[in-house]
Amino acid sequence: MNWRSGINNLKSDLFFLSFIVSLTSLLSVAISATPQPAKSESTQRTEKTTHPAAESSKNKFEAHAKPPQAQNSGKPTKEELVERIRAALKFGNSQQVRDALHTLSKLSEAEQHSLLPELKATCNSQDGLVLRKMAEFIGSVKFTELDFALGDFLLNKTYDPVFFTAVAAIAKKKPAAALPIIIKEIREQDFAKPGNRVQDLMHLLALYKDKSLQAFLVEKLHTADTYTDYRSAILKYMGESAPWSAEEQTQILKLFSDEAESLTVRGAAAYALGKAQVGEARQALKAMLAKIDAMTDMDEKKKNNRFRLQLIYALILLKDNDVKEILFSMARDDDEIIRARAVHQLGKLEVKEARELLLYKSKYDPSLRVQKEAKKALTILDGAKNESEPESVHDTP
Repeated sequence: MNWRSGINNLKSDLFFLSFIVSLTSLLSVAISATPQPAKSESTQRTEKTTHPAAESSKNKFEAHAKPPQAQNSGKPTKEELVERIRAALKFGNSQQVRDALHTLSKLSEAEQHSLLPELKATCNSQDGLVLRKMAEFIGSVKFTELDFALGDFLLNKTYDPVFFTAVAAIAKKKPAAALPIIIKEIREQDFAKPGNRVQDLMHLLALYKDKSLQAFLVEKLHTADTYTDYRSAILKYMGESAPWSAEEQTQILKLFSDEAESLTVRGAAAYALGKAQVGEARQALKAMLAKIDAMTDMDEKKKNNRFRLQLIYALILLKDNDVKEILFSMARDDDEIIRARAVHQLGKLEVKEARELLLYKSKYDPSLRVQKEAKKALTILDGAKNESEPESVHDTP
């Protein structure tokens, strides 16, 4: 009986405990549903001062959560922007300096000029990426106080893009301080070794129309081990540095006519003869053009295609009227490159009879490139100023 009495007592205890738990849950629900009294001002102050870290974290989160307009009421003023650029040029890393130069290139000349001390200091950077951006910036601005650095950039041997960007900037601005450096660099180049900087330096020398190296370069032209592409660059330079002596004219005519020479050299000689306005070359140029057109071997004719374009270009430079019909024919060629060049030259020569052809090409030619060139040509025919870059020694077929 004792064990049965014990079980009955245990059941009573469990029932009582279950009742207490249920009553507690009901009281909790009731309390949570009751409105809480407002906190006093002193209690709020206490909570704010008691948890500064939590409050700070909340403020930061809210600041990020707010829309951009709420965080920044307006853009920095021009004065503030200039000062930020000044600081970046002085203290920024490579990317920050380059970004600063990019932003500065969009500001006014006066604002750019106000940062001259910092810009001059940046020209002495050891970072090739910064120097390249600096050369690009100098080429884009109108003032000339930084042009001195472009010649120095030509001497950079550690990062080739600095050199090539400097070449582009010098070609645009032609600073006098760069010419002596160009001349010195050309004299020091190895003309027998391919892959160096001769062609780009020759391009710049031609733009300056400087003749001080003419005798030196003619000697290199006829030196047996001078690399073919460098001979071509010398001939293009010669075209820009006319007039020639009678001996030089004879030598270049001989180079053009020598079928043992490479087509690259002969084509450059044709350009030089046309650019230098050597009228005596007209018949030789036309005879060679007729010879190519009469070829029956299509592979051989294709091989001479670029040379043919160079002959036509030389005749254009000599203002030969017969070349117009050739250009009309080229404008209907199956090769879009040939059509584009023909259309370009028709505009350059201002051939009025080409208007109908150019109108058609500007609308219906299957090549967008040809359409674009035709529109430019029509603009020239209409008397608008041609805003394209001036012709350079590289502007040949």
